[in-house]
Amino acid sequence: MATKTLRVGVLAPVNTLNPREAQDFVSAFVVQQIFETPYAQPATAGSPPQPVLLEDRLRPEPAADGATVYSAAVRPGVLFSDGVTLTAQHVADSLLKSTTLREQTDVEVKDDRLYFRLKRPNARFDLTLARRFCFVTREAGGTLVGTGPYMAAPGSTLERLRLVRNPRSDKPPAIDEITFHVYPPDDQGAQGRPEALIAALEAGEVDFTNVLSREDIMRLKHVRRWTEPGSSTAILYMNTERPALADPRVRRAIALSINRLEIAKLFYSNAIVFAATYLLAPMLGRGNDGLIYDPAQARALLATPGVRKPDRLSLLLIFAPRPYLPSPQRVGDHIAAQLETLGIKVDVVPTTVKQYFDMVQRGDYDLAVSGRLTDTLDPVDFLEAVLGSASIPVPQRQSVVGNNLSRWNDPLTDELLDRLRQKPDEDLRISLLRRVADEVPLLPLLYGATIYAHSTRVKNIVPNPFGMPFVADFDMQD
Repeated sequence: MATKTLRVGVLAPVNTLNPREAQDFVSAFVVQQIFETPYAQPATAGSPPQPVLLEDRLRPEPAADGATVYSAAVRPGVLFSDGVTLTAQHVADSLLKSTTLREQTDVEVKDDRLYFRLKRPNARFDLTLARRFCFVTREAGGTLVGTGPYMAAPGSTLERLRLVRNPRSDKPPAIDEITFHVYPPDDQGAQGRPEALIAALEAGEVDFTNVLSREDIMRLKHVRRWTEPGSSTAILYMNTERPALADPRVRRAIALSINRLEIAKLFYSNAIVFAATYLLAPMLGRGNDGLIYDPAQARALLATPGVRKPDRLSLLLIFAPRPYLPSPQRVGDHIAAQLETLGIKVDVVPTTVKQYFDMVQRGDYDLAVSGRLTDTLDPVDFLEAVLGSASIPVPQRQSVVGNNLSRWNDPLTDELLDRLRQKPDEDLRISLLRRVADEVPLLPLLYGATIYAHSTRVKNIVPNPFGMPFVADFDMQD
């Protein structure tokens, strides 16, 4: 029988196979095929996550001091790809390597059972154990092994990566192997066009990709296309630690000078669907921030006595296109042009992966065009990542890059987030987002979409709102 090989086209190489370091979209997609989390994300909001490495749902445990404690047993018979049986201690050791998880809970093993002692209330802690930073790994021979359906083939490198079936997975995939082929954008940068990848798809050299924009896939004639609503938002972050942006009146003026509908028109014919009016993508919640394009009001705000209009700002661009940001450079250039009408000169700063994360951790920028691709359907997870003071990127947390690029450190915001974490409540969420709209530490720009393009040979594709499908669900015609 012929080997079924799925050829995946990407715009940038895989940077790491360590899930705790996989910050870029391509690496995150790859590690999802190799490693598993204790629970799987539900397909719809409000549904419970399904056990993967654990036997059942979390069991509440009594605690004399009133703390919230849960326990769970590891599912028996699960094997790592090297044949070692998964134990509760393996899961605990792996989870405790995640800085983000350690900030939320202590983990210990008693009588082959995992115990989670939460450091703060969390009504949906089971969803936390389904997030990407909870992938379970084990080090063996200097590499990380997992329990997922695929593993790195012997001799593979990040530059020439090949995944093959994990022979010990209890969910053997239909596709035998996955190869990754890099087609860099035309100018190797954030503003580049993915012409080489488009040509490879049309020529039948690539079977699947999830890194093209809707605008790009509409040009394809000989492949199948999927476009589904996503759960991501492109965001203009305003670094509130910088003196030039410390005044909320300046931040509001910047927001009111930017026409989000015109930015959406750069990429979408039905732009009104993708132009953001709210921080949360529609799949996570609906609303309106009231930040309507009004350049006259923006100029009036900057002319208010006591307001110091910045003469020059830097604008950091994320290093590559994302599902929520088809071209960082085009968006950055558009924003720069709009701010120049206010008399503010903008220096647009494209980046490589390393440059971006270094500058983000140092806070070395005034404005940043980036965003958030959520990994759960719980809006609190999204809001906490983007607005919580604990999510401000700092060099001391090298393994985790937070998404609070506004560096917004606001006690009232943190209090509202804590209350939402304890008990999800629509009125609390409205209060939180009203606070954000009033203080304007950021401006939502675009909503993302889940977009796949694939050859007619590929079947059984199951899209998900996170943009990263499980290849184990796929099949291919012989």
